[in-house]
Amino acid sequence: MIRFDDHSSRASCRSKDKLAAVRVIWNTWVKNLPKMYNPSENVTVDERLYPFKDRCQFRNYMPKKPEKYGIKFWVACCSKSSYAWNMQIYTGKPSSGTREKNQGMRVVLDMVKGLKGHNVTCDNFFTSYSLGVELRKKNLTLVDTVKKTSQSYHGNCCTYKAEN
Repeated sequence: MIRFDDHSSRASCRSKDKLAAVRVIWNTWVKNLPKMYNPSENVTVDERLYPFKDRCQFRNYMPKKPEKYGIKFWVACCSKSSYAWNMQIYTGKPSSGTREKNQGMRVVLDMVKGLKGHNVTCDNFFTSYSLGVELRKKNLTLVDTVKKTSQSYHGNCCTYKAEN
């Protein structure tokens, strides 16, 4: 196995960081992604499950995906070229064991850092009224899907008429 960490400090690092074995190379790669390409005006933020069945602390099970087990990535892609402009690996719940609140909003804001004047598209996992407000402050627009029953649904955003 190829590792990019310090063997002497591996145990202490892994207790805090599940990506310790590859963190340095991963961060370097992700830091260079935006330098290699300027995305078009439309950027999509979504999750991607890369199939993986071997042992891994942060392997995910997603029953609705074609491949049920894998490593989950958050990705911001240029809608025109599919270039991955920014990425994060989802390593599961933090070591504290408490679930992250507003994870979808945090992911989108992390993924679009450095963008200005772009349109961001995402699905209802990420969507909230407060996300739209935050993106607007950063000179970004949002196209998304909203569940009518969503807690963050803001009645003034849109109207809905059922067709008979």
